[in-house]
Amino acid sequence: MSGSADRPAVRRRVVDVCVLALDRECWRTYFRGLAAVAPTYLRAFGRHATTVFGTDHAAFRALLDAGDQDAAIGLLVAGQPERTDTDALLRTMDDNGVVHQVLMSCGGATADGDDVNSRVAAVAAKAPDRLQAWAGVDLTDPRAAVAELERCHALGMRGFAVTPFWQGVDPRDPVYDPVFRRARELGMPLWLHTGHHFARHAHDLCHPRNVDWIARRHPGLPVVAGHAAWPWVLEMVSIAQRHRDVYLDLSSHRPPWMARPGSGWEPLLLYGATALRDRVLFGSATWVNADPVAALAEQVAALGLGDEVTDRWLYGNAARLLGLGPG
Repeated sequence: MSGSADRPAVRRRVVDVCVLALDRECWRTYFRGLAAVAPTYLRAFGRHATTVFGTDHAAFRALLDAGDQDAAIGLLVAGQPERTDTDALLRTMDDNGVVHQVLMSCGGATADGDDVNSRVAAVAAKAPDRLQAWAGVDLTDPRAAVAELERCHALGMRGFAVTPFWQGVDPRDPVYDPVFRRARELGMPLWLHTGHHFARHAHDLCHPRNVDWIARRHPGLPVVAGHAAWPWVLEMVSIAQRHRDVYLDLSSHRPPWMARPGSGWEPLLLYGATALRDRVLFGSATWVNADPVAALAEQVAALGLGDEVTDRWLYGNAARLLGLGPG
């Protein structure tokens, strides 16, 4: 027999710009912090998370329904290692065609007296040719944020992430200018949560206008619009066309939904294949997608963008942003 069914699937090169590869206590810190401001995430993504973590979903939901959120988080993370196994992480990357990963940190102190940024930096330091760590930075205290940015840079972290809904901050406030200014001086790109969220804060706290404001105030600072600002995709596309250092990260969204009429992704599929073909990045977001990265990459390829644009989205654009070089 011959035909396409007999040909092996093409393994696509991938750079994943949004990965959480945390150990047990770091995951606990992450979920406790997230649940404190946005408990709906535990329910909205619970089935995906329990699949990824190998946890019984019914037991997890039962604890949430009983109001024991901390016990639900404990159950969810119980099977995670005490320390992230870098070799295992690299094997998973190889199995999925992932050339390089950006390990995102949520920041904050762990219950065992350590901190998440330091632990994530240590994982990336074991394989600097394949991994890099981006710090989680809390803007609430701008002076402390600058100090943490400098500390993390000294640890080898290459960028940083800010999630406005987590801290309830408006990143357009000029009081945060010193943080973004110092990041530019250090050569640390910003990953900024944009778009939909489940926090108690106003929905538009993560509107793409934040990206426009930061890009205008701090030209030369690369800004990655995390999660591509859905449902404000058209606005995000317009803003990205205004600023050459603005990128759109697809993480947490499932590619098959993007092709559905009325999904809101039509502007990205149009302009992402033309004017913004060099500014779209692939990210998995790890725990919110039960599919492995290789499957997600094939789903991106199935959007019908063509091989050249698909390769840019999955690999080339991120490789250029991160300075990985060709090949």
